[in-house]
Amino acid sequence: MRILLIADVHNKPLGSRKTLNSIGKIIKKSKCDLIVFLGDTVHGPATLINYSKYLRQVFDLTDDIPFATVFGNHDDECKTTKDEILAVAKSYKNCLTKGRNYVIEMMGETLLFIDSGSYYNGDGSYYDTVKQEQIDFAKSQISGKKAILFQHIIMPDIMDYIDEFDKRVVGGVGDVNNKGGKKYYKFKDDVQFTGKLGERPCPPDINTGELEQLKEHLKACVFGHDHKNTFELVIDGVKFIQCGGSGSNSYDKFCKSTVKILDTQTLETQLIEI
Repeated sequence: MRILLIADVHNKPLGSRKTLNSIGKIIKKSKCDLIVFLGDTVHGPATLINYSKYLRQVFDLTDDIPFATVFGNHDDECKTTKDEILAVAKSYKNCLTKGRNYVIEMMGETLLFIDSGSYYNGDGSYYDTVKQEQIDFAKSQISGKKAILFQHIIMPDIMDYIDEFDKRVVGGVGDVNNKGGKKYYKFKDDVQFTGKLGERPCPPDINTGELEQLKEHLKACVFGHDHKNTFELVIDGVKFIQCGGSGSNSYDKFCKSTVKILDTQTLETQLIEI
């Protein structure tokens, strides 16, 4: 099974035509069985009026290929509810999205979709956490199977594999950390990975145990959110696949916009620049 992974389109009123044209061409050539939009399909703050137009501009590109979606932290910043956004997606006959957290059985694969939320309501974290009730739902749906998980924000376990430095290091990337101030980051020396660490990953600061509780039922996890990162590595027997931003509307001044095609049998990916 071939899945086209499209993360962080950030469609908005201005500056989106290049993105839409490029993604449309890739979809037509990809010969994929499923398209997964990994969140931040629209740039919420920029779409306060007629937000559905900008969602439809993206979903129209799917051209009858089945597609599924998860929420990003920006999707519902346009003063609309997630239910309204889901209604737009579900109005397409080729949409397989069932809700905020759901499972699809397709071509012999179990595909798990989780809403990783937006911003944390309280102290201790900037980004939201995956809640225990979501983890319990996932376990009830994929127990005894080996599923592929799709969600927008990467799990906090990734930070156990990254070192933080106070000054520039060889192979490191500079970024402003959550506490403010310039820091530098790189994968630890013994970590085997492919792809690029282009910025500090931005998971929640609180670990609710999502990976620990689900890892025996997962063979891969696919994430968006961090536009400059395209790395892949194995954590606790589960392949983490990080997808970079697909939209030419936000980070394209700093890095190439990309998509990935995932082969679900081999778990190998193909990176395509937009």
